Amino acid sequence: MTRWVILSALTLAAASTYLGYQRGKADCVATYNARELEMVEAGRKLDAARIELERERYTLSRQLEEKAYADPVSVPQCLGPKRVLRLNSLR
Repeated sequence: MTRWVILSALTLAAASTYLGYQRGKADCVATYNARELEMVEAGRKLDAARIELERERYTLSRQLEEKAYADPVSVPQCLGPKRVLRLNSLR
């Protein structure tokens, strides 16, 4: 009788240890996946912000270029006064 009690206690201990190990492993994997997902999402947000800044920079560059070419060329050897003022304001 005592042999069966000891054997069932050892079996119960082994089963609970195995199940605890499996649950700990699953929790660890879930935590790792959540951390990876957060990193991917942060990377996406940074990439979207970078793309938006590039778009704004391109738009500003295009507007400045349009302004620069909007001034009529009065003398081909030098820049007009508006262009000189605009170039000096960029410094």
